[in-house]
Amino acid sequence: MSEPPAPYPPPPPWPASPDAPPPRTPRNGIAVASLVLGIIGLCASPIPLLNFVGGICALIGLVLGTIALLRAGRLGRRGLAAWGTGLSATALVISVVVGFIVLRYLGDLLDFVDPPDPSAKVGERFTTDDGDLSIVVTSITCPDSEPCDFAFEATNKSDRTIYLDNIRVKGVVDGQWRDPWLDGTTSSVDPGESVSRTGTISVSGGRLDGIAFDADDASSHSAVVVAAPGP
Repeated sequence: MSEPPAPYPPPPPWPASPDAPPPRTPRNGIAVASLVLGIIGLCASPIPLLNFVGGICALIGLVLGTIALLRAGRLGRRGLAAWGTGLSATALVISVVVGFIVLRYLGDLLDFVDPPDPSAKVGERFTTDDGDLSIVVTSITCPDSEPCDFAFEATNKSDRTIYLDNIRVKGVVDGQWRDPWLDGTTSSVDPGESVSRTGTISVSGGRLDGIAFDADDASSHSAVVVAAPGP
C-alpha cells in the first residue's frame, strides 16, 4: 500500500501593507503613573504644608515604581519605571525633612512643644540670640495673690543694635506655656549697653515653674528656662 502524500507546507505570510501601523509595544501604565506621581511629589514636597500631599504622592509613586520595575522585564519601559521610582524616593525624603521642620516650627508657634526643664537660676547670667544677648533674671516673686512678678536685665554683647521686642519671653505654669505681660514700651539695646524690664504672669491657681527666654520663640527646644524659687 502506498504512503499518503505529504501535506503541502503552509503558504508564507502575506506581506504586510506598507500603510499598516507597526505593532504596538506593550505599555507599562504603572511606570507612567509612578513617573507622574514622582514629578508631582517632587514639586510639592519642598513647599511647607503642601509637602504632606507631596509625600503621599511620592509614597504611592514609590510603590508603583517598584511594581513597575518588577514588570519591566515583560512589558518594557524600564527607564520610565526607574525614573518614577527615583523621583518618588527623592520627593519622599524631601517631604519628610520639610515635614520635620514644619512640625517643629508649628510646635514652637502654637506652643504644643513640651517646655524644657529649667536650666538656669535667678541671678545666673546666660546668653541667647546666638550669644549676642546676655540675660540675667534678677527676681521672681509669687505672692499669695495673683500674679507672679519677674524682672530681668539684658546686655547687648554684639556690635549691632538689638530690639527688645525681638526677645520672646514665656512663662511655664504647671508644665504648660503661659504668655506673660511685659511692662514698659519697646526699647532697643545699643552695643555694650544694658536695659532692665519687668513683667507679670498669671498662674490661675497653679504653680510657676519658671520663665523662658529665646531670641526667636521662647516656646522652643532651645529656650533657656529660669527656675522659679520654691515656696
